Amino acid sequence: MTSAVKLTAEDFGTLTDGQGQSVSVQKFTWRTAAGLKLCVLNLDAAIVELYAPDRSWESTANVLLAVDSLDEYLQLDPTLVCAAHFEQGWPMLTQNGLRAQDLNRVWHSFVDETRLHLSLVRKSNTSHHRSTFATVTICVEPSNVVRIQYQTCCTSGGLYRLAHRFLFNLAGRDAGAEGAYEHVVQLNADSYVDEKRHLRASNENITDLRIAQHLGLSLYKARNEGMECADSVQGIYSLNNSAKDGFALRIIHTGSGRAMEMYCDFPWLHFSTLDHLPAGAKAIIPFYPREGIERVSLVFDLEKFILSIVSGAEEALREKETQENEIESLNGKEDPPEVSPRAGRFHKNDGFLIHPLACPFRVKTHETNDLETIQPPSPCPAQAPVPFIGHVTLKFGICKPLSPENPFNHHQPASN
Repeated sequence: MTSAVKLTAEDFGTLTDGQGQSVSVQKFTWRTAAGLKLCVLNLDAAIVELYAPDRSWESTANVLLAVDSLDEYLQLDPTLVCAAHFEQGWPMLTQNGLRAQDLNRVWHSFVDETRLHLSLVRKSNTSHHRSTFATVTICVEPSNVVRIQYQTCCTSGGLYRLAHRFLFNLAGRDAGAEGAYEHVVQLNADSYVDEKRHLRASNENITDLRIAQHLGLSLYKARNEGMECADSVQGIYSLNNSAKDGFALRIIHTGSGRAMEMYCDFPWLHFSTLDHLPAGAKAIIPFYPREGIERVSLVFDLEKFILSIVSGAEEALREKETQENEIESLNGKEDPPEVSPRAGRFHKNDGFLIHPLACPFRVKTHETNDLETIQPPSPCPAQAPVPFIGHVTLKFGICKPLSPENPFNHHQPASN
């Protein structure tokens, strides 16, 4: 195993603690003979690089929205960091960021061949003087499989859950929204939580992701059917861990052929197209459903007649965009200010937020409403510490090349 997987360590930078002493930040890098590269920091146990090969096996790309230096990392909003986050109750998506004044962010590291153990003692600022012990163990297999185990336990009781927040774009971290829309997504989820914290069946969602479907088509369908936040796919999904396929989430980028499956024993998963982020320059990229349907037809063999339904409308959109671009060039407007590469990776819809959550909800049924509302769990007794153990597995592979279109397609006139 060690010959097919190599683990190395190097300095990533230094931090200064409260006493003015320098603390070294280490970067651990795994490389497999099959082309996978994974980089993890002992700062926040953050994953900062994840390279996966494409269909040709000759080219790799960083599919994780991350940073290149320690300075960039420290400037990021904690909600964007692909780090290990402690989870407690509801709400969980915006108020659980790690703060330097709350805990020591540099984890202790121990390397066992190609296995990395990161441990942390999180001390509370309350009068109870309670401490939470956490361990993250990461290993990489030769078959491009990443396994992560989380363990936590609090001395004074309570359940402190831990998981990584992932930001993926299998087209490459700089591919933007245009690359994100080219993905086929499937979730093994029986239900989901909407914006009003109502628990709904998955088949009530306009973008029912239990069935593998093109992400761009999901957004287009949601927009046409008047779904709120139509340009996004978001929600907290209750995973069906007993599903036959077993995976929690499957993502395929049809262009490069990169495919990823996530397996986890967490009962909940937050999936979003980063719709909660502010839109940046050039972040709103027009999506043409005609092109999306063409791609889906190659993957799922849809009937070709669907293409003719939207082709006329999309030609009009193309012409309008071209005219607007010509008007701007004639007016001699100055080019918009360039956005830094770091900021460009975190625009709206530029990737996917995938965040396993460890059962933070209690379901209560109201007799007057057929919906179920989500309530935070009651705290555990102080005298009964509850250990938490969770697992996440990421499997990277290559999907088969797209099937060629039917021969009679070539006789059709090409669209302008």
